[in-house]
Amino acid sequence: MIIKKYFKSIATLGVLLLLSPVAHADNEVILEQVGDNLDLDITQTGYKNIIGMLDSQSYINNAPNLSIHIEQYQRANNIDENKIVIDELSGSNNSLRIGQGAHLDDSSDTTFANDGWEGGGHYFELDLYGNNNNIAGYQKNNGNGGHTMNMHIAGSNNDVWWYQRQDGDKTINLTIYNDDNDVSIKQRGNNDTHTANITLDGLYGTDFSLDQKGLNPNGAYTYTISQDCVTVGGCSVSVTQGN
Repeated sequence: MIIKKYFKSIATLGVLLLLSPVAHADNEVILEQVGDNLDLDITQTGYKNIIGMLDSQSYINNAPNLSIHIEQYQRANNIDENKIVIDELSGSNNSLRIGQGAHLDDSSDTTFANDGWEGGGHYFELDLYGNNNNIAGYQKNNGNGGHTMNMHIAGSNNDVWWYQRQDGDKTINLTIYNDDNDVSIKQRGNNDTHTANITLDGLYGTDFSLDQKGLNPNGAYTYTISQDCVTVGGCSVSVTQGN
């Protein structure tokens, strides 16, 4: 596991790193942060990679101008961890790049590209409170594990780009409160189920696009979208499904 931390201004970061000498044990990183202008770069390679907060009372609070870059690579099949949980991030003008199993190619890519064997599952969860944040994520594998993204955003002018690809079931649960957000979601893959549950709640709308496609003609592609929109000219929603 490689952890690179870059500190600016008065930012402080508490990191508890738990490593077992057993070859197939968990790689676990625990985070708690106070302050602003933090660059955080974490790469986990191994088995059952986990990143989470210190406890239920921990959060990243009042933290503008953060850059968080996380990569996780699973090296065993049928092991589903690869788990990232950020219970609460409060702040604006932040950038998050998440790669589970690698590959990010927009928006805007800082290049994770890694085509090594990825056999695990993926789970990502984020509660975000703030404006003008940029979030991009990519989940891909060549095994039986699925992909799950659960995200709650309370804020305006946020950009969200998320791509789930290759094997395993794909699930996205996304709730956004407030206005003028831009969301793009893609789910592509083989022999699997694609599910997206989307709630968009804001007076001035969110531009939203969903693309669900797979190679299996019997694949199941389902979605629900709930949106409040009272802005003049309406809101933009695009859904594409197919093989």
